[in-house]
Amino acid sequence: MSKEERNNKIVVRSDLRNLKIVRDFVAKGARKFGFDEVETEKIILAVDEVCTNSIKHSYRNNPSGEITIELKAHDDEFTVVISYDGLPFNPKKIKIESPVQKYSKTGSVKRGKLGMFIIYQFMDRVKYTRKGSKNVVILTKFLKRDNV
Repeated sequence: MSKEERNNKIVVRSDLRNLKIVRDFVAKGARKFGFDEVETEKIILAVDEVCTNSIKHSYRNNPSGEITIELKAHDDEFTVVISYDGLPFNPKKIKIESPVQKYSKTGSVKRGKLGMFIIYQFMDRVKYTRKGSKNVVILTKFLKRDNV
């Protein structure tokens, strides 16, 4: 990623149809940074989950909201900052369990809440904050030497 491309940002409407734009944007940035296809797909899936959750839960499928996705690169650290208005989100209220844990407790796996598990499994660092009226999710992935 060249110096001019180190900080990229897009803004999309809160519509599930815009997730392809988001995925393509993140994929391009992750590949330029040096991630292989497997790590790039993990980043894409985590970002897709955050955006899907914001559309479905914070915006309640109202397509008039906006989601901002910003890519930041520094040394071996690739960060995706996702910010959006809408209803506040408190990740501490969500119990994050693997599908295996859920199954061993109940004998079946219920749909839902797997997205949070995926986000935390695929990214090296996940941070949720609230800045004014905005939910801000900061996803970080480190480029490991064997990916170079």
